[in-house]
Amino acid sequence: MSKKQTTDTEQEAFLSRWSRLKTEHTEQELVKSESDEALSDTAMDTQSDEESQVLTDEDMPPIESLDENSDYSLFMSKGVSENLRRMALRKLFSQGVFNIRDGLDDYDDDFTTFESLGDLVTSDMKHREEMKEKLKQRELDEKKQEITDEDEAVDVKKGEVETDTDNKESETDSTNEQSESVDETEDNPHP
Repeated sequence: MSKKQTTDTEQEAFLSRWSRLKTEHTEQELVKSESDEALSDTAMDTQSDEESQVLTDEDMPPIESLDENSDYSLFMSKGVSENLRRMALRKLFSQGVFNIRDGLDDYDDDFTTFESLGDLVTSDMKHREEMKEKLKQRELDEKKQEITDEDEAVDVKKGEVETDTDNKESETDSTNEQSESVDETEDNPHP
């Protein structure tokens, strides 16, 4: 057999196998769809029987006897009163199975209690507060020093002004004395 004949037979075998599998798959789907139609027909018959027999409040089990394994679908019947339906649903959703939080809600956490910050953070915070207090004290000392320096400068200026005033008064006095002595000398040319 030649190489070309071998590939043709292999290809034909592949295609025939694929065709066979495809046909089997289609047949299985047909069988499945027929069985689904039969099931839906029986479900419709059951549903029509249920519609003819409407359940009322008297047909329902007592609310206290319900647990998580009970059938709550009975309470959804058209004949059941709204009040009884709500009581059954309240009983259903108050069970522990439905009260589990997934933790994805932002408000799940209890923000009313806080963990302690620990000694390390607290001592660091105390150190920072001490440093802030020292800085404030330095600023106050610098302000006091500035005020003191300004007061001294004012005092020095007052002293200079007083000294200047005293000097002017003494100069005026000496000028007056000199003028008096000149006047006396003129009156008495010979001493």
